Amino acid sequence: MKIAINTRFLLPGRLEGFGWYTHEIARRMALAHPEDEFLFLFDRPYDKRFIYADNVTPLVLFPRARHAAAFYAWFEWRVPKALRDFGADVFFSPDAMCSLSATTPTAMTCHDLVPLHYPRQIPFRHRYYLLHYLPKFLRRADRIITVSEYVRQDIVRSCGVPSEKIVAVYNGCREGFSPLDDAEKRVVRKEFADRQEYFFYSGAIHPRKNIPRLIRAYDRFRQKT
Repeated sequence: MKIAINTRFLLPGRLEGFGWYTHEIARRMALAHPEDEFLFLFDRPYDKRFIYADNVTPLVLFPRARHAAAFYAWFEWRVPKALRDFGADVFFSPDAMCSLSATTPTAMTCHDLVPLHYPRQIPFRHRYYLLHYLPKFLRRADRIITVSEYVRQDIVRSCGVPSEKIVAVYNGCREGFSPLDDAEKRVVRKEFADRQEYFFYSGAIHPRKNIPRLIRAYDRFRQKT
């Protein structure tokens, strides 16, 4: 099988949400399936560390897809041609965008519908593009992966997408995220929290992350304990 993957968020030293998600899935797919061929589609020069195995072919497509006009050019002009030239059997896009003009069977991941429900929390240069195109992407995709049952139902409700083509696949954890034993916990608490127990938030500082509610929940916890 020939599998093309949108890997434009594989940025060395800057792997955030989409980047880590893409990295973990693309790496595991390539290593677990040496019998398949993978085409990784980048929008800028790539780091060779992201070419995980001999069955991965990298391809840089310009322009850099970082604003609305470039999004359109990359996904609607450059990606379809790359898929045709590669003879892709399937195209996987892990960042909630896909190509409307490509004829290749497409699977995409949608983590949430923040651009539709809270558009003011999206940077202005992306806002109207996502408001217009995200529902189209979701209706175009042959299969949609989302990260919770709530988002799956939200996509059905808000975008009129048939529920049978959406599957909820919960996020996993990288190997580094594992429970510590009591001795290790004491070392960490001593270094970072003056030996006290603590809460730790690991997400981005952004309004859509609902941090005020997290702080209120922590305050309520402190009041009751």
